[in-house]
Amino acid sequence: MEELGLHPADRQVYFGQLLGMCDQISFPLGQAGFPVYKYVPYGPVMEVLPYLSRRALENNSVMKGARRERQLLWQELKRRLYTGNLFYRPA
Repeated sequence: MEELGLHPADRQVYFGQLLGMCDQISFPLGQAGFPVYKYVPYGPVMEVLPYLSRRALENNSVMKGARRERQLLWQELKRRLYTGNLFYRPA
């Protein structure tokens, strides 16, 4: 963001993601002060599933990202268990 000259206070860029996807990207952005929103598709199952299917088809790296995210979550869980810092405490 610095390379692009974007600063959180400027509110020039907003980030939005499907809830549960790529938290390793959205959490640091939010912690840096950028506006980040997570959204949840809501409605009848027969209407929501096609939407989610389209999102998965549009982004064929979803499964790679999910595997990577699972790996990062395990890494963080182990770190917290070993250090005794079980709860998230923002800086």
